[in-house]
Amino acid sequence: MAKRKRRADGDESLAQRKKRAGSAGRNSISEQRGPPVVESSGMLSGGVSDEWQTTRRSWEAVSDLFKPWKGRRVWMPFYYDGQCANHLRSCGFDQVVHRADDDFFLRVRDTKFLKKVDLIWDNPPYTSPETKEAVLRALATSGKPFAMLLPISVLHVAFVRSILDMSQVQVIIPRRVFVCKREGPEVPFKYLCWLCYRLGLKRDLYFLSDTDDDADS
Repeated sequence: MAKRKRRADGDESLAQRKKRAGSAGRNSISEQRGPPVVESSGMLSGGVSDEWQTTRRSWEAVSDLFKPWKGRRVWMPFYYDGQCANHLRSCGFDQVVHRADDDFFLRVRDTKFLKKVDLIWDNPPYTSPETKEAVLRALATSGKPFAMLLPISVLHVAFVRSILDMSQVQVIIPRRVFVCKREGPEVPFKYLCWLCYRLGLKRDLYFLSDTDDDADS
């Protein structure tokens, strides 16, 4: 009996060591998670794949739905080449804040700045699921109305339903969203949506067609 007890003690000790090792591994992984935060840049980009300009026609396609926000202060926090703000201004939104030196995760906690913001509207980076989650959690905490262009799969993610009041969520689904690189041609992207929160749109769901709609492309 004593021999078996010593074995049990040894097995238990080994199990405890494994548990501690697993916990340490998880902690080290969690420490590596999260979006890149560069205080000197508003790009918040983890790589070249994130660096896209949402072209004018993509903003124009939804501009009528955002008419109540014309004349109000719109913050576009995610900076690429500055052109998105120009596109939005050309659609009649003349109070746009879009600065290269803003860090989203710092500015979104700046209560003095947020008091002057009426709407947060932009195409955030898709560096990783962790980035999208961190951005959406920060937006939800800000208490401000927002509209973010995101993969449509965001509607299925559990954490979104836990941090947002789903009765305040509205969705705009373009057939395609056009983006480009600097000085590059337009490229159509599919399976994206505008996730809108506390905007008070007339409907909860919109399906938008292209102005040059082609069912085969």
